[in-house]
Amino acid sequence: MPTLSLTKAHGSRNDIFVVDGAPLDHFATADDLTRAVGLLCDRKRGLGGDGVYFVADHGDGTARAWFYNPDGSEALLCGNGMRCAGRILLDRHQADSVVVEQGPYAFTVSDRGRTSHGVREVSVELPAVDFAPGEPIVAEAGAHGEYVDRLLPAFHPSRHVTAVAVPNSHLITVVDTYDEAELIETGRRVAGSPEIFPVGANLSFVRPLSDDEVFVHTYERGAGLTPSCGSGIAASRATLSRLGRVDPERPVTVRNPGGVARSFLQPVGDAWQPVLEGNATIVYEAELDPAVLLGDGPVEYAGSAHMAEISAFAELSRENMKVLHEAGIHPTEV
Repeated sequence: MPTLSLTKAHGSRNDIFVVDGAPLDHFATADDLTRAVGLLCDRKRGLGGDGVYFVADHGDGTARAWFYNPDGSEALLCGNGMRCAGRILLDRHQADSVVVEQGPYAFTVSDRGRTSHGVREVSVELPAVDFAPGEPIVAEAGAHGEYVDRLLPAFHPSRHVTAVAVPNSHLITVVDTYDEAELIETGRRVAGSPEIFPVGANLSFVRPLSDDEVFVHTYERGAGLTPSCGSGIAASRATLSRLGRVDPERPVTVRNPGGVARSFLQPVGDAWQPVLEGNATIVYEAELDPAVLLGDGPVEYAGSAHMAEISAFAELSRENMKVLHEAGIHPTEV
């Protein structure tokens, strides 16, 4: 069994492990893979993370990737995680852009230089958003039916909601004031109502800060509040244009508790393709014996921390929280 080479990175404080190679290069069975991912992401017994990307580098600026949630379940997309995986490939190949295939999708990840703080940034072209998905996010919409800016008492007694797939399912509500307890309560209500939300959904509250700046906080199914959700940013950005609040191609700054990103929409035929731009910060690199991840922990590593990158992002994060506090927003820093 080959040594497992991994990099811990984050996009807006979504902690992601990026592992070189396909899952079956390291683990012989699906059960072993689930156990290993769970232990690696465990914040007490493992190294602590929000998911794992396995990346098989083809050596020509393209790669095949697989993403697993902390519980070992596979997901078609992690927008913030794709920033991290793509950044590693960009550095490895000294390229301006790379293409990463995952499931039926191909993601173009491009270098966007560094901020004034020294934070490395990249952009990811995500799959086109779908306001009329084949699998309805809200049951009463039906297959290929839209559910846009509607009042749904089972969701909330007074808030309007829009359903959109990116391709994972999202519910978006634009608010004039942000109440974190209200977001949590509504997210739990969604999770506890499978007869109304049959495929489950992440929920984001979007509070406009200016014409081209918003605050977004997401309650993710199975995870609760998160520092940031890349696909949630894309879904929120698309909803703003669907509601006629912002022109699709206009970049919007999106602030989360986890950091700052930007997003805009590219016309692709009759659809909108969201582009997500933000940090991809390397925390450390390490080598592990895969067999360690099949035990009970604790997991330890010997590797090198990227202190300059960590410090640069910390400065950006302090600036972001200052802006939010001045706007009267005091989110929990998850």
